[in-house]
Order: sequence, then C-alpha cells, then structure tokens
Amino acid sequence: SAAYYLALLGYEVKIFELYPEAGGMMRYGIPEYRLPYDQIDKDINYILSLGVEIQYNTRVGVDVSLDELKEKYDAVFAGTGLHLGRSTRIPGSDHENVYQSIELLSKITRGEEINVAEKIVVIGGGNVAMDITRSLARLQKQKYGKVQIITTSLETEDILPADVEEVVEAREENAIINPGWGPKSVEIVDGKIKGLNVVRCLSVFDEEHRFSPKFDENDKKFFEGDMIVESIGQGMDVSYISENIKASLEFGPRGRIVVDKDFQSKAKWLFVGGDIIQGPDVIHGIANGHKAALGIDKYLQAK
Repeated sequence: SAAYYLALLGYEVKIFELYPEAGGMMRYGIPEYRLPYDQIDKDINYILSLGVEIQYNTRVGVDVSLDELKEKYDAVFAGTGLHLGRSTRIPGSDHENVYQSIELLSKITRGEEINVAEKIVVIGGGNVAMDITRSLARLQKQKYGKVQIITTSLETEDILPADVEEVVEAREENAIINPGWGPKSVEIVDGKIKGLNVVRCLSVFDEEHRFSPKFDENDKKFFEGDMIVESIGQGMDVSYISENIKASLEFGPRGRIVVDKDFQSKAKWLFVGGDIIQGPDVIHGIANGHKAALGIDKYLQAK
C-alpha cells in the first residue's frame, strides 16, 4: 500500500520482502480458499507496473541491516506485520509437536510438507484458529481418509471471536469445535504427545473487561491428540531494529513503536504501520500505508 501511493507520487520505491512472493499475511496467513492468491497477484502486478521493485527472499536484519537502508534511502517504511505466534506457556508446550498456527499456515502456502498427525488439538477461538483447523482437517482427510481434529478455546460459543460462518464451515469439514475450556498441560508419555488437559473456563474477562480468565479446576476434560496447535494470538518481531536505532525510538506500554498521525516514528526517517501498529487488520494496513506515504512525501518535501 505504501509503495503504491509513493509510486503514484513519483518516488522510486524498493520493497525488501522476506518471502518468495509478496502479499504478507494476506498470502501467508490466510488460506487460499478464503482469499484466492490470483487476486492478490493482480494487485501486486499492478503495483509493479508502476515501477516499484521487490527484492524477494530478503530478511532485513540478516541479509541487509536497517542501518544500511537508512544510509541508502531517504526514508524507510516498516510494515513487518505480526508473524510470530503466541504460546500458552503451559507445561509441555515446548514439545517439538506443539506448533504455532501462523507458522503452519505459512508452510502450507509455501507448499512445504507438514507432518500431519492422525489426531490434532487446536487451541484458539478466532478466525485464524478456524483457518488452521480447516486447513489441517483437509490434510488429514487426504492422508488418513478421515478428520480427527478438536478445536477448543477459553471463550464459550456465544462469545467466540471467530465469525459464526467460520465455525459453521469448520464443523462442516467434520472438525469438532468444543469451546469454553482452558488449557492446563500437554500430556506427554514416553516423549510423545497424548493430548491436552483442560479445565472448564467460567469467564474470560473481569468486570472491567480486562483479560482475567477464571476456571473451575474440578471440571476437567482430556482431548486426545498426537499434535497440538496453538492459535491464541500473534506477536511482532522487531529483531531487525538494531539497538542504536531502538535508542532513538519511543515504545508504548505493549511494546509497540510510537508513531504520529503520519505514522512517523521518533526517528524521523523511519515510518511504521500496518499490523504492528494497528493490527491485525487488512483494512487498517492498507489505510496506514496510504497515510504513511503522504507523511513520507511531506517529510521529504520539507528536507
């Protein structure tokens, strides 16, 4: 989005892209059956037709440093998204067969092989949890001829974050959606995952709507599975920002980079937007890119 609007303003723009193809979370975090990738390609090809250059398979902070980009370009826009999964940190969650949904969805898009277990438990109640549930259900069907996947969440069905149609469609693919349970531990016997121990979740938020789940420790359940997938939220990776650049930035209470209305950080040459500022939300991401492009133009015109 930022590259598109900057190109329209007459600037030379280069994108440094981590993956083999552009699209970010729209391509690597949303299954193709929900968002056909040929539609993403149409938009990207149009942006490329404006003269925007994309350097693929490039990790900023490893293949090229942010400090180098600062020296080479007049301004930098960082829209690096929320590509890290959040862990429950329950006992056993560090087992090699406990995965993050965002990692698996990305692998599926890239065509990488996933060792799909015969029985899977997914933890999470949002749309991403339903996405990985349906994606793994399809892989189970191909490999085993049947679906054995259970998705559970703290939220009860009436307050599930996922869209109702996503839950309905997951069940239509023979996934079991059993909400209202809190994960306690991953059951491991002789080094192998046997399933997930859960307790009844009585409430998720306190009276002031702060996240503060309460449980009935006496109401227990066990979900059998050989593989656990956590899908309880996404985090940002700002490891590409060097310590000397971090020292010039301001960070908010949740670790997000503070920006102004033009998405300009305290380091005036660095603009930041998208999911790491207002996400996860595609609409906000596109809008952020537009506003940041105008902010970059204003900044450069004033130099």
